[in-house]
Amino acid sequence: MKLPKPRTRSIKAMLLLIIFVIQIIWFISMFNSLVAYSVWLNVILTIFSFLMILYLVIKNESPAYRTSWIILITLFPIFGGLFYFLFGNKRPASRMAKKIQTQVAKDLDKMSEVSSAKELLVSRDFRVGSLANYINNYANMPVHTNTDVEYFPSGESMMESLIRDLKTAENHIFVEFFIIEGGKMSGAIFDVLKEKAAAGVDVRLIYDDFGCLMRLSEDFDAQMEAIGIKTLKFNPIKPNLTLAYNTRDHRKIIEIDSKIAYTGGLNLADEYINAVDRFGYWKDNMIRIQGPAIWNLTTLFLDMWNAFYPTDESYDEFRDYAKFVETEAMMDHPEIVASKGFVQPFGDSPLDDEALGENVYRDILNIAEDYVYIYTPYLVISYELQQALTLAAKRGVDVRLMTPGTPDKKTVYRMTQSYYAPLLEAGVRIYEYTPGFLHAKTFICDDKIASIGTINLDYRSLYLHFETSTMLYYHPTIETIKADYLDSQADSQEIFIEDTHTSFIGQIWESLLRLVAPFV
Repeated sequence: MKLPKPRTRSIKAMLLLIIFVIQIIWFISMFNSLVAYSVWLNVILTIFSFLMILYLVIKNESPAYRTSWIILITLFPIFGGLFYFLFGNKRPASRMAKKIQTQVAKDLDKMSEVSSAKELLVSRDFRVGSLANYINNYANMPVHTNTDVEYFPSGESMMESLIRDLKTAENHIFVEFFIIEGGKMSGAIFDVLKEKAAAGVDVRLIYDDFGCLMRLSEDFDAQMEAIGIKTLKFNPIKPNLTLAYNTRDHRKIIEIDSKIAYTGGLNLADEYINAVDRFGYWKDNMIRIQGPAIWNLTTLFLDMWNAFYPTDESYDEFRDYAKFVETEAMMDHPEIVASKGFVQPFGDSPLDDEALGENVYRDILNIAEDYVYIYTPYLVISYELQQALTLAAKRGVDVRLMTPGTPDKKTVYRMTQSYYAPLLEAGVRIYEYTPGFLHAKTFICDDKIASIGTINLDYRSLYLHFETSTMLYYHPTIETIKADYLDSQADSQEIFIEDTHTSFIGQIWESLLRLVAPFV
């Protein structure tokens, strides 16, 4: 199936940008005029900016994000506070937040009914179990055993398996992606989705409108509905000035009949399977899950779906009860559970003050005794995460970071490089993936923990987006993921402290980039 080209989409995107700029100019001009004719208004706005600074000082906020806004307000005391009041809140639009939170609240009891294997994990390793318990408590996502995981080190290595699994669907297929673009990859997938929808399979699709702004036609959702694919366009772009577009659905999930699921870093575009050459070889990864852990991903999808496209009064029909019963029977045999390992998919949401994804990454670094290997396309991190990386290295942990050798965004790439020096000085080893662009977001620790998902090491993923990741604890697949990392390292160039030396102007530029990093 050939997806429709976004013929007028780029024109609309340009018009939207022009409208946004006009609104900003109008906003500034209006207040300039008011301030020019009112000394009292000038004083009031300055006091308001001062109060915003006091509010930021006591707010439970990322220090880097807080500091950037304080500097902006200090430089522009008349407008800075007002701009923070209008645009500085990282929370999603209240209407969106209310819908999602209401739906999630409905299903809290359903998740608590699922037996969690966290007690068995705690009995095996208290420290690792405490991480799983944190995720269980704050993401409401239980720990599962009796779950098989297959690792795909690239997009192209996954395609044959994915298409074969999609063709087996008899009940439903759930698809959720940040980016979808017409081409070989999406064409092959949507051929099967169209065929299955025509055969009566419940096919549902969620895509992020901002992520697909220049890639899909504006009426793509209507076109999919016309061929039987129920479609939700997340957070549609409209011509009004708002930071609601900062909130994006960055998750990647394909779930088939509650029996098979795929998740990881890939989007549905041809660069992800190297069918086109974009920034050299595109390195990414995905996992295929079979077993009760799929229920976590199913619930994440259905919560988002039913918040905006109410369909299901109950999720019961989407639970693989046979697999849950089988797993329950295994709980009395710890030796079998030990061989199976533990799996815990979870979602991270911008709807609360819990920086779940960042805290998980920091705790992995705190747990580590031997090594932590990290794939990340971007390195735009908070002071706390930087400290966790450096402290682990200073404790003698072998901390390795792999970033792209070829950037997709040059400014963000320069930001990434600005963090190299302090990390290298602390003993962190850094590699740049020379074959091309690295898009995977993966942690591997001590042969006993791995995390594969969508959560980048940047402010957007850690604070602004809906994300998902899958934790593996003592799972046999961790060995395969580690081997892939070491293979990729052999194709990468190690960076040393002398490679980070830059001119005075370069240092100024890097400082400015670090200042605006929370806004990028």
